[in-house]
Amino acid sequence: MSLLHVSRPVDSVVLSRVALGAIAALLTESAFAAPLPQIVYPAGAGGAALSRSSPLADVSAPAGTGQRVVISGGAQTDYFGWSVAMDGDTALVGAYGVTVDGHKQQGAAYVFTKADDLWNLAATLTASDGVTFDIFGERVALSGNVAAIGAYQADGSKGAVYVFSGSGSHWTQKARLAADDGVANDCLGWSVAVSGQTVFAGAPFVVTGQVQTGAIYAFAPSGGTWTQTQKFFPDDIHSGDGFGSAVAADGTTVVVAADGARVGGNVGQGAAYVYEGSGGTWVQQAKLVADDGVALDNFGRSVAVSGSTVLVGAPYATIDGNGFEGAAYVFGGGGASWQQDQKLVASDGDANGYFGWSVAVSGDTALVGAGSYNMTRAGAAYAFARTANVFEETHAYAGDGGGVDDYGWSVAVSGTDAIVGEPFANVDGSFAQGAVFFYALGAPTDDAIFANGFE
Repeated sequence: MSLLHVSRPVDSVVLSRVALGAIAALLTESAFAAPLPQIVYPAGAGGAALSRSSPLADVSAPAGTGQRVVISGGAQTDYFGWSVAMDGDTALVGAYGVTVDGHKQQGAAYVFTKADDLWNLAATLTASDGVTFDIFGERVALSGNVAAIGAYQADGSKGAVYVFSGSGSHWTQKARLAADDGVANDCLGWSVAVSGQTVFAGAPFVVTGQVQTGAIYAFAPSGGTWTQTQKFFPDDIHSGDGFGSAVAADGTTVVVAADGARVGGNVGQGAAYVYEGSGGTWVQQAKLVADDGVALDNFGRSVAVSGSTVLVGAPYATIDGNGFEGAAYVFGGGGASWQQDQKLVASDGDANGYFGWSVAVSGDTALVGAGSYNMTRAGAAYAFARTANVFEETHAYAGDGGGVDDYGWSVAVSGTDAIVGEPFANVDGSFAQGAVFFYALGAPTDDAIFANGFE
């Protein structure tokens, strides 16, 4: 979310997207004509806290195979790939700009399943009561047979989250979740996460008293009906901190970002809060901040959790004098005891790289996206593997378009399978139709595979 907090947050978001689209429209089609090769950086030596690995001559771990997917019949500004989620052999891709039954930007989400090492489109999900500008699919989450899809502009930007259940090609809408105390411009569904049968929805613009605290709402099913079970925010929140800007969950651990949080005197440094659940109640355990953070780092733009590991992106961080190069921070622990273990940066990092724009972690595998706004870089995604408690960069991947394609805008990983979103991808002349790339991390090197029926 933006670090510039204004009284009408939804308008500011829409304007930023429109402005970016207008700039991109000025580019000639030739800007997208030359595909970029896959870039591979093998594992680096070291183990220092700041993990900027230099490529080695010997490739100790080969690059994964890639499968680029677009939606046949897609349209300009669908933004397919704006959000992604993955669990096992199922992936979920949001496309908030899709027109549904004439309703512009009602939005959609697409379910993919893996068979014979290829990912295939299995189902298309839309809201049963969707209308124009709901932007359903702006955020997605997946856990087992439960999918949660945010539509934060629904109902006058009170926001809503839709819950689907299913597997393979059979998915059914089970609930439309709304806050018990929701009001216009709360933006419920700005972020979403699922753990088991519990859905967490962020509403970073909630006002409590005279303070814009933001909040997380927890929902769970009981007797076949989904109900709100809790609303929470930290005691030390300041107006405009953006609590709920991002959320991740795994098991009984929930991590919530406040990417605009003031830390000491540093406005917009950002923070993340760890909650643990017991008996359906979620209690704050720890507050995470970067040990070298400064103002406007945007720490918490993205968060991920897997077991005892938390990964937090800070895409505006300055690295070695390079503004907006970005970083991602690794924390380890449990309960009330958490510590910063590592700071990750890109091996080829540079100014305006936005490393940490998106993050994902699964066991000992991490993936960090570096979506780029400056239209001079293609964007990238960096894979890391952990050995001896240290994450080392193993590969870097790039899309096949220009910087405006924003490859790396969204990432997800499950085991050794990964997905990278490129929502501004130009597809056959359609700006921002969008694309996603599936990878088998650590698989033998191969040329890109294009799935029949999707391109």
